[in-house]
Amino acid sequence: MRGIIFASVLLICIILQWASPSRPFYKGRWKSSFSNLGIVLFNNFIIGLLPLIPYQMAVIAEDNAWGLFNLIYFENYGYITFVFGILIMDMVIYFQHRMFHGISFLWRLHSMHHIEPMLDATSGLRFHPIEIVISNFIKVGIILLLGIEPVAVIIFEVALNGLAMFNHSNIRINDSIERVVNKVLITPALHTIHHSKIYDETNSNYGFSVPWWDKLFKTFKARGEYRQQDIKIGTVPMPNEKFQYFPMMLLQPFIKR
Repeated sequence: MRGIIFASVLLICIILQWASPSRPFYKGRWKSSFSNLGIVLFNNFIIGLLPLIPYQMAVIAEDNAWGLFNLIYFENYGYITFVFGILIMDMVIYFQHRMFHGISFLWRLHSMHHIEPMLDATSGLRFHPIEIVISNFIKVGIILLLGIEPVAVIIFEVALNGLAMFNHSNIRINDSIERVVNKVLITPALHTIHHSKIYDETNSNYGFSVPWWDKLFKTFKARGEYRQQDIKIGTVPMPNEKFQYFPMMLLQPFIKR
């Protein structure tokens, strides 16, 4: 089911960004897109080697009544812990993202995600395997601590994956629709600001799904210094071009700057 949803969302985003691009695609973009798909396959192989993944941890916690939510009994109101579980996991991912920007070694890992000079739907899949492993154990830890139920974990993981592809895509949304949608979802326009080379803009709009955490914790930026089509995407400095593509991108966090 997750694979079908993944493929469907990716295909829809690719079609929409082709039909209505926010910024012109540069020549040779296909090399980045194929590199991003390559890193997805590699990361899934790495995740397959891990002893625990979030869903498995949720099943174990539920079977053994571990975690805060398993100690609380809401007769006829079980949906409360279900909704809170999803919201808390989303907030944890927000703070995890801030942590990967704020700690030097973690930023070097995360910078592999930021060194693309152009965004498309596949950019939402571009993460270093060490970052994926660290994120995995952060999620496992919060699931164990709270006892988040397995179905909530599945829904969260599918939503996180799908929304990451959506908000990294190069889709232009009509201004009137954008003003409504970006109140409840991180849109491509909002997330493009996060990928700006301007330091203050890179350190804003950390959310992958909703803008509420950014607004609550004062990291929300509704618009950047430049128009969408003029935003310079990437990092300062940018690495040598060969380190922007798979498999050399895996070494990029460790090269001397």
